Amino acid sequence: MAWRTIDKKQKIMQLFKHMVMTQSKIEIRLKGEKADFTSKFIKINQEHFLSEIGKKPELIIEKLIPEKGNILIQSSQEVTVLFLLQQSLWRCNLKYIGTSGTYPHFGHIFHFPESIEIEEKRKEKRIVYEKPKFVSVEFRIKEKSKEDKLYELNVLDSSKYGLGAIISLKDFDLIKKINVGDKLKNISFYAPRAMINVNGTVRHITKINKGKYKDSYILGIESPEIIESCKPVKVRETGTENQKA
Repeated sequence: MAWRTIDKKQKIMQLFKHMVMTQSKIEIRLKGEKADFTSKFIKINQEHFLSEIGKKPELIIEKLIPEKGNILIQSSQEVTVLFLLQQSLWRCNLKYIGTSGTYPHFGHIFHFPESIEIEEKRKEKRIVYEKPKFVSVEFRIKEKSKEDKLYELNVLDSSKYGLGAIISLKDFDLIKKINVGDKLKNISFYAPRAMINVNGTVRHITKINKGKYKDSYILGIESPEIIESCKPVKVRETGTENQKA
């Protein structure tokens, strides 16, 4: 099993805020224990977040189930946390601080992690799921005299030719930066519990003129490395026009 490390503070914070908001179940792995314990994130103390000076953010998790985990964890310097988010498996190591006895946040306190990992299926290992259903795509565009900009687009559909990703209003600047035939390097395609890194080619940029995504655009990406594993779906119901060539 391969893992990709993410160390961007803002992205990690966004991820944990979502986990707190949704009260999603997490698994706690204690060293020396055969079985995992369950819990959930209930609060983030984020004083001086992103500051190089001052107190780092802290995470508070609910008391563990089964109950014996609440005793065992107090002698643990570090625990491993695993959870599912957007159908992908994530994990991180958290350093134990102590127990919170303040209402309403009864639980265990940990230092905010410097990094977090997502389960990855890399192209060079030729590991792919049979007919995966990709849900999002992520890539960077180089900009002159600026830091590369990251684009994260939802996948609308897939076919034997490639994938169609939605360019919504917030990403309309992308349309001016790419053209049909451009090569996109190190694209991350996210599927349930998998992530595949490949290179691809822009095949079309097509405006949608009706339906749920009216006035957005479809970015058609082709990659020989994922074509054989794309899952065919029904022909999209949205109308298209003004294909950029």
